Parts: sequence; C-alpha cells; structure tokens
Amino acid sequence: MVLRWFRSDNCPPRRLPWVVLALVLAAGWSTSGLIFRHIEHASAPQVIFYRSLCLTFAVTAFVAWRYRIATPRAFRAVGWPGIVGALGLGLASVTFIMAIERTTIANISFLIAAAPFFVGVLAWTAMGEAMSRRTQAATAMAMVGVAAMVWEGFAFGTWDGNLLALACALLSSFYIVAVRFGQRIDMVPTVALSGVVAAVTAAAMTSSFAIGWHDLALCALQGIFVSALCNGLFTLCARHLPAAELTVLSMIESVLSPIWVLIAFAEVPTGLTIAGGVIVLAAVAFQALRPAGQRRRHGA
Repeated sequence: MVLRWFRSDNCPPRRLPWVVLALVLAAGWSTSGLIFRHIEHASAPQVIFYRSLCLTFAVTAFVAWRYRIATPRAFRAVGWPGIVGALGLGLASVTFIMAIERTTIANISFLIAAAPFFVGVLAWTAMGEAMSRRTQAATAMAMVGVAAMVWEGFAFGTWDGNLLALACALLSSFYIVAVRFGQRIDMVPTVALSGVVAAVTAAAMTSSFAIGWHDLALCALQGIFVSALCNGLFTLCARHLPAAELTVLSMIESVLSPIWVLIAFAEVPTGLTIAGGVIVLAAVAFQALRPAGQRRRHGA
C-alpha cells in the first residue's frame, strides 16, 4: 500500500529520498540543545565564539571548493541583502545560545517555531508581500501560544530566556527574508558571514578565550556538522520539495528537541509550555497544510 503510494503520479519515486533527508536534517538540528547542555565549563560567549569560528571555516571551505579563484566574487555578490541576512542569522545564534543558559530547551524550541510568522509579517512590511486571511489567522494563533510561554517565563523566573528565544526567532526571520530577496544569488556565503558576526559579538562579551578540549569538541560538532552541514544539505531539499511541506517536516526539530533533554537530563517542560508549544505547532501546520488548490492560487 505504502509502496504503491510512493510510485503514484502524485508522489514520484525520487521524492522519497528528499523527504527522508529533510526529516534526518530536522532531527540533526534538534540535537543542538542537547549538545550545549553537555558543555561543562565554557561560558555562553565562549561557546558562541568557537562554534561560530567552526561554522565559518566549514562554510567558507565549501564556498572555496565550489568557486575556486572566484570565491571573493561569490562573497561580494551577496550584496546588502547578504549583509542584512548575516547580521540577522549571526545575532540569532547569539541569542539562541544565551537563551539555553536561562530557560528550558522546550521553551526555546517552541518559541523559535514561531519564526515563519515573523517572516510573514516582515515580508509584508519590507517587501509588500500580501498576507492571506489564512496566514493572518495562523499568525494570530501562533502569537497566542507565544504569549502563553512568555507569560509562563515571568511566572517561573525564566522570562529573560524566553525573550531571548523570541528574539532568536525574530532575528532569524531577517535572514530568511534577506535570502528570499536575493533568491537569484547564491546566498551560501551569507552563512559564513553570519559566523563572523556571531564570533565578533561573542569576542566583545567575553574576557577569556580559554576553553577545555571537551567543550571545544562540542562547539566544533555543533558548528560544523549540525549547523554547516545540515543547513547546506537542507538547501538541496528545498529544490525538490515544496516550501510548505518543508515547513511541516522541519517541525520535527521543535518536537524532538525537548524529548532529547528530557531523556538525558530529565528537563521536564511545564504544562503551560507544552500547551503554548502545541498551539504554535498547530498554527504552523494550519498554515503549511492548506489545500492544494489554494496553494496554486497563491503561488509557491
């Protein structure tokens, strides 16, 4: 039954590997919180600094392998959208890691899941992209979930971590909109530049760069394999799967992240956090899983 479905006209055989890859990559991203929970002594600025250096090295090496002597031109080609995107993504990574020190992984994961709605509002403001009534309803629904989790943070003393996670979602939306604005340009160098932004920011926040080998290895693991490799492969998935479907598949990250730390560290989210997260994820699904006919009317 399942095999016949994958062989049908609505689901060609080549689609399955990309669906599986997207799920694997989302699961890979979900380990970020778990990795940083294993940091022993390094401070958040130190983690940001070394993680960002590893990310920049990995992505720059890929760009250099791809463009050879034209590598400088590839970086210049991103223009001001690339600069805006690098600032957004770089500062988002700073707020993400700082939030890990101040609140639960569940709060961070569910709040960051609201990023698509920040993207919608920002694209409407900066690019004049109209928001359908369905998108407006989904955004309102997501904000109810976000408000519940932020309120929970005030009640339990984790409000600063929740606000940092919310800032991460907002800042990352600048990167997404910038990439959409420069969609005819290879924006991969922007990811390398974002690592520079994060590293410079972290350097200004720390008084010492001394770090143990254990913590450095975890920073390299997150920077090279989770961030650089997963982000690079995800761009390939975007060429073969619709954006709406990718949005839903990526939700696996927000579901798995709290599960990993629950298993490893018994970090149990509160009832209000779970309720708010369910509302946010339901809003994302409501927006992404609109009928095929409606998707054709509104375009890709």
